[in-house]
Amino acid sequence: MADNDEKLSRDGRRLALTSAAGAIVFLGIEFAGATLGWSNQTMGLLELGIAAVFLWVFIQAFSMWRRRHSEKDG
Repeated sequence: MADNDEKLSRDGRRLALTSAAGAIVFLGIEFAGATLGWSNQTMGLLELGIAAVFLWVFIQAFSMWRRRHSEKDG
């Protein structure tokens, strides 16, 4: 039980760091694109990659939530 709680905590910290890093990278991409005049196609492709990261974070967080609730239910 304690090992599983530690694993969930570690996974949660990883997701938080991934989410924060994704937000910082997104802001950096927006700044670089505006400053360097990147095309809309390039910006769209990069933003799609960041959206995939946030989708992965959401799916993993939902999975963690389900694991935690299945433990509580027995």
